[in-house]
Amino acid sequence: MTVQHNENQANTVKDQAREWLIYLYSGETTQKKRDEFVIWVNKNDVNRQAFSQSYKVWQTIGATDSSVEWLAQYAIRKPASLPTKKSKSILTKSALWLSGIAASALFLVVNNSFQAPKTMKVTASEIVFTSPIGENKTVTLSDGTAVTLAGNSSILVDINQHERRISLRKGSAYFDVTHDSERVFSVSAQHTEVRVRGTAFEVEYSTNNELKISVQRGLVDVADLPEYGSKDEKVVQLHPNQQLRADIHGAFVNGVTHFDPETEFSWLNSRLIYDNIPLKNVIVDINRYVTKPIIISDESINHLPITASFNFDQIDSVLSGLVAAYPIKLTEEVNRTVITKINAKP
Repeated sequence: MTVQHNENQANTVKDQAREWLIYLYSGETTQKKRDEFVIWVNKNDVNRQAFSQSYKVWQTIGATDSSVEWLAQYAIRKPASLPTKKSKSILTKSALWLSGIAASALFLVVNNSFQAPKTMKVTASEIVFTSPIGENKTVTLSDGTAVTLAGNSSILVDINQHERRISLRKGSAYFDVTHDSERVFSVSAQHTEVRVRGTAFEVEYSTNNELKISVQRGLVDVADLPEYGSKDEKVVQLHPNQQLRADIHGAFVNGVTHFDPETEFSWLNSRLIYDNIPLKNVIVDINRYVTKPIIISDESINHLPITASFNFDQIDSVLSGLVAAYPIKLTEEVNRTVITKINAKP
């Protein structure tokens, strides 16, 4: 009974994915329905995978007449019927056009509207994505780029036919960018901008409002944006496993360094790993996954070196372990947890 139920549920999602694909390509979309699609496709991995698979099927059959039968079979709420000779010609040309799009499964989303099967008009629209405190959230942008937001993080997205601009408003975000030779993908925060065309990297707000840029794959250009027009920007290129920090004014801090990707990107798998990392940095990360913020009230322990490895659901146990292993104590208040040094003067 359970197996049958799961199969029926999977088939329902696949049907929804096919219907969304046809609807978004129909040329008769509305802003309201496009918004509904964005919510549906980013609801969970099942929906995203189903839509991706439907698009792959489209690509496979797009250059053949079988696309006509496929369209007829899965048209939204319409019985299957053979199209006329004229409509068959239009659909075939449309399929050829679609199969030539060099984009990912989600190239048709909220920002796109279609005037005719062979033309596309993109209307710019800024969208905000925010993750809740306590968990990561993955969203797929209209160009196919996958973004994973750490807990309590937020980005502002503006993707149109000319550019792909992201603003990191708070927290940390990992970008797996779909390659597009015509449009640079940029992520800005404070006076720093990261520019790529297709790669994987993380941009994170760290302690003292510093930014940390960590590259996993491809090449990344990091630019310090001048506060005044008279100053030329400085650009540093990062390679895989290289990292750069920038202060609140965009100035680069300590130059390019190397990092262990297994440790740096462990949060993508709901885990935090530290090897001799200052306590203040650890607390910044932990605060993305706890509802009651943790405050260090004694600056003398900010740089206490911490070595630990734990899952998000083990944070309470880890905090208790830190108290046992280091000369610190936790004081629970109504709206926060305070870390102080033992025997510190009031």
